Parts: sequence; structure tokens; C-alpha cells
Amino acid sequence: MVENILSRKEGMVLLSKFIAKSMVRFKNNTFTLALHVGFWLLFFLFISILISNYLPFDQAVVRIFLNGVVMVFAFYFNALFLVNSLLERKKYVGFLVSASFLVFVTGVFRFLLLKIFERAELSFAIPGQTENLLVFSFLNQLVIVVVSTIFQLLQNRVRRDRQRQQLQNMQNEAQLNFLKTQINPHFLFNTLNNIYALSVIRSEKTPAMILKLSELLRYVIYDGREKRVLLEQEINHIKKFIELFQMKSENELNITMQVEGSPNGLRIEPMILIPIVENCFKHTDFDTNPGAYVKIILAIHNKSIKFITLNTKDESDLQKDKTGGVGLENIKKRLDLNYFNQYELIIQNKKQIFEVNLSMELDNEKDNSTIN
Repeated sequence: MVENILSRKEGMVLLSKFIAKSMVRFKNNTFTLALHVGFWLLFFLFISILISNYLPFDQAVVRIFLNGVVMVFAFYFNALFLVNSLLERKKYVGFLVSASFLVFVTGVFRFLLLKIFERAELSFAIPGQTENLLVFSFLNQLVIVVVSTIFQLLQNRVRRDRQRQQLQNMQNEAQLNFLKTQINPHFLFNTLNNIYALSVIRSEKTPAMILKLSELLRYVIYDGREKRVLLEQEINHIKKFIELFQMKSENELNITMQVEGSPNGLRIEPMILIPIVENCFKHTDFDTNPGAYVKIILAIHNKSIKFITLNTKDESDLQKDKTGGVGLENIKKRLDLNYFNQYELIIQNKKQIFEVNLSMELDNEKDNSTIN
């Protein structure tokens, strides 16, 4: 007795939760609700017009409305309650028993309604004999339950896929933001070290270098937050970074940058190329090799770019950043997140030359409207 009472209470709790969740779901998605209501209204209107050829229209409407209430109840009770609470939780036996009971109860109701409104004129579509009418009612409800089960399973799958995609996007966004926060301080610390070196020797370049740094930081802090910036902005940023690096040396350093083609409104993730250039400067043997050089090539063709950096290096002097630079591994992670299957990164660590070759497919200004 006590177990029966508890099971009833559990059933009522589940039912109340189901009703509450359904109300919240419908409230948050009015378009879906309107779509469902519109479908059933059109369906019942079509059947009413069809039957009104054999019955008075008012009788046809009443008949369809009462039968429709039973059909709609069976459809959504099975879809939103039985499928979600039992079938999706792999309670297969419970679902089959509950669904069979639902078919039986609603089938009986349909039979009684059809019996009350039984008309000889409708014998072409609805059997007149009691046994056949009963079978017709049960089969009709069985079809509705099967269709609602398939409908809800497909809808749940689409919803789960959408939620997984949203979660993946959120994780990607969080990881990108984390990687960017790693890049900006690293860039700042390196530049401040250069300014400090100039200030120690009281170089006249120090004020100009501070001004150049402020221009670069404006790009890093403000434009660096955007998902995409114009490729031309990233190119200008690289040129300013080269000028800033040149200022720390009394002699002209052998640093060249060659741009082939026109950016032509192409957009790129900000601060994706500059760390590659920074990596060149960090490891180039300018201090020990008179023939040291850094060569940067950017070739643009339609929406594709090829970014190549070459720098000399000294194998006996591994100029690693002891404070922990982000390096090329950081760039590779960002490329995987934002340009998956749209880039190729080749790194060649030769005996005296270090080469990075990056090929990418970019977006243009029109494509950017869909990104932001």
C-alpha cells in the first residue's frame, strides 16, 4: 500500500516536472510553438473541410475537434514525457509498457467518439462495424505514438548536436582568449626590455621607441580583441614591430619584408602572424653573426596567403626566453581552433637556418559579416 502511494507520488512529481519544463521550453521558443499550433490547425481544418462534404460543417468541426484533442494529447504526452523520461534514459521496458497503455487508453477514447458520431456517410473512410472500428482506432493511435516517438528522438538529437556545437564554440572561444592573453604580455615584456636597454645607454631613440610601442599596444589591446581584422592592419603591425626592433640596435640590422599582392579587404585573426616574426627576432644570431638576417615574405593570391619567415641561428647559442615565451606551439593551437583544415604550417629547423612556412585561407569583408 505504502509502495503504491510512493509510486503515485513519484509519478505526480515527474508529471509536474514535465509540465513545468514544457511550459518553459514553449515560452523560450515561441516560434516552435507557433509552428506546431499552425500545423495542427491546418491539419484539422483540412480534415474538417473534407468531412463537411458528407456532414454539416458544424458537426464536422465538433467531431474533428474532439478526436483532435485525443490525438494531440497522445502525440505530445508520448513525445515530451514518455520519450524524454523513459526512452531517452534507456528504460525500454517502461517505455513500451507506458506507450502501449497510452495507445490503449486513447484508442478507447477514439473508438467511443467515433461510435457517438458514427455516420453511414463516412463508411468509405471509417469502418462501421464495431470490431473494425475498434481496430481502426487503435491502429490510428499507434501510428500517432510511433510518429511522435520518431519526431521527438530526431528533435532531441538535433538539440544535442546544437548544444554540443555551442559548448564547443564556447570552449574554443575561452581557449583562444587564453592563448591571446599569453601572447600580449610576452610581446610587451620583450619590447620593454628593448626600451630598457636603450634607456641604460641614454639613447636618443628611447622617446621614439616609446611612441612606437604605444601605437603597437593600441593594436594589441583594442584590435586584438576582435575575431578578425583587416590583413592590412596586421601587415602594418608587423612593419611597426620591425621598426621597433631596429631601434634597439646602433647598426642597421638585415631585416627585410616583402609583400606580394594586395590585401584587398581580406581579414585575419589579429596577432596570428606577429608571434612568428617575434620568434625570428628572438632566435636570430644578430649579436654573434655579422651575416645574420631575417627575411619575411607575404604572398597574397585571391583569398589565400603564404607567410614565410627565414632567420639565421647559432646552434651553440639557443636564445630561449627564460621567462617562458609562447612560441610557435601557441600559434598552432590558435590555427587549429580558428582555421581548422584551412591552413598548413611547415617548420624546418635546419643547421643554420630556421624557416616557417604558413599557408592560410582567409575571409574577406563580406564573409566577416557572418563571423561577427
